[in-house]
Amino acid sequence: MAMSVKPYLIDWVTNSLAVGQAPMSYEALEQLKGQGIGAIMNLCAEFCDLHWIEANAGFEVYYFPIPDEETPDLQELEKALDWLDECLYLGKKVLIHCRFGIGRTGTVVNAFLLRKGLGHKLAGKRLKGLKSKPANFDQWWFIRKYGKKEKPLTIREPSLETKHLVDLFPFFADYERLAQEVDRHLLEADCHSRCGREHIACCYNPVVVPFIEAVYLNHMINATLSRVERQNAVHRAAEARRMAKEMQSTMEDCGDDRLAEAYTRANLLCPLNERQRCLIFPHRPLACRLFDLPPEKQGVLLSGLSEALDNLSRQVYFAFTSCFPEAKPLSFLLLEVVSGRFAQIFFHQITAGTARPITS
Repeated sequence: MAMSVKPYLIDWVTNSLAVGQAPMSYEALEQLKGQGIGAIMNLCAEFCDLHWIEANAGFEVYYFPIPDEETPDLQELEKALDWLDECLYLGKKVLIHCRFGIGRTGTVVNAFLLRKGLGHKLAGKRLKGLKSKPANFDQWWFIRKYGKKEKPLTIREPSLETKHLVDLFPFFADYERLAQEVDRHLLEADCHSRCGREHIACCYNPVVVPFIEAVYLNHMINATLSRVERQNAVHRAAEARRMAKEMQSTMEDCGDDRLAEAYTRANLLCPLNERQRCLIFPHRPLACRLFDLPPEKQGVLLSGLSEALDNLSRQVYFAFTSCFPEAKPLSFLLLEVVSGRFAQIFFHQITAGTARPITS
C-alpha cells in the first residue's frame, strides 16, 4: 500500500513572502516548487546540510543560521533583509523557515515588516493568526529595539510588495511561442541544439537581440539566477565590454556600430557562460538555439521570425512608454542586456525621441 504524501503547509505573509517549518523531505521541496517558491531563507543553525539540499533542489538559498530560541546578529540581519528585498523586487516568491517556523522565523519576518515601515501595530496585524512570531522575551525585546531603529512611515502608506506597472506576461507568452516554434523546426530538421550545453562555439558569437528579447532575457536572468550568479555575470559583461572597446579603438573605423565586430575580433566569451555551460539554457536567445543549423537555414528562420519579433518589440515599447516608436525599436548586444546597460540606452532613446539600430 503506497504511503500518502503529507502536505507541506506554509503561511503567506504577502503574495510573495511565505513562512513555514523546515522542509524535511524531497516531497516537501517539490510541493514548495508547486506553490511557486523559488528562493529560501534558511535560519536553521541545527541543520548544517539542509541549505545545500535546498540549493541542489533548484532554489536560491540564503543561509542565515540562528541558534534555536536566540536572536539574530543585527549586522547579519541587515544583510539577510537586503537579500530578501532584492528577491521580492525581482518578483521571486520566498520562503523563510527555521526548524518549526515559529520564533526565529517570526523574529526575522517581524523585523522585515518593521524595516518596510509598518510599525509595531501594523506588523502585529499582518502576523495575526500566524504561528511565526517572536517566541520568548529575548526575541520580543530584540524586535522592540529594532522597531525603535526602523521608524514607521508617516508620509505614505507602507507597502510590502513592489508594484510592477507593466504586465509583461502576455508579451513573454507570445515570445515563448516563437521560441517553441523554433524548437519545433529544429526537431523537424533533426537538428538537436547542442549550443551552450554540449559545446560552446556559439558563446563566442556577439549575439544581437531585439527589444522584446532583451526585456525577456533580462527578466529570466533576474528570475532564475542566484544573486552570486547574477553578480558574476554582470562583472563578466562589464569586463567583456571593456575589452571590446579596447579592440574597437585599434580599428580603422571605430564608430559606435562597430562594437559587435570588435567583440568578434577580441574572441570574447558570452558573460552567461559559466564553467562551460549556458546559465540560462532553457531561455537562451533564438540566435543561440539556431546556431547548429547551416547558415542559410538560420537566415530563413530568422527572417521569418523578424516581423513577429519587431511587432512584439513595438508593443513592449508602447507598454513602457505609451508612445509609438518613431523608428524600429532598439536592438542590443547580449552583453549589454546582461550588464543591465540596455536599460540606460533605452532610457536615453525615449528621452531623446530617437532610435538607433544597435547599441554602442
